[in-house]
Amino acid sequence: MKLREFKAKYIAKLMEIRKQISEKYPNQADRAQYICDVIAMKLRSLRTFTLSDYLATLYDATKEFKEFEELIPSEKEIKALMKSLDLDQ
Repeated sequence: MKLREFKAKYIAKLMEIRKQISEKYPNQADRAQYICDVIAMKLRSLRTFTLSDYLATLYDATKEFKEFEELIPSEKEIKALMKSLDLDQ
């Protein structure tokens, strides 16, 4: 999986989750929007050396809204991403 494919896939998922959270928790819509903005910013600037920071941000987000768990890539996806960037160890 190439980095641009990874970003596109997860930005699309993020937009779906943002909508779900806003509908499910209307009183927390502003907080959910803020968290989505932070995740989107991290995702847009994602590089291999910032992948751990992105994953840590998702972990923190799941503490507030479990729906963000859908954004955590599988080990297989991470390995494929790293391999496509020739950084697989």
